[in-house]
Amino acid sequence: MASKRDNLLYKLRKKGVRVLTRERTIFFAFDREPFDVVQVKRLCREYHFNVQLELQ
Repeated sequence: MASKRDNLLYKLRKKGVRVLTRERTIFFAFDREPFDVVQVKRLCREYHFNVQLELQ
């Protein structure tokens, strides 16, 4: 049975965002606002993930 965290990660990866679950890091494009995405907000708040902005 999938957990809520797995569902959030699945939806985020479908949007083209790279995530390292072992390091709890979300790599997000520099030109967009990461906290406009609901999955990013919830992963940071509930599961203590960090956002790393990257140049593309």
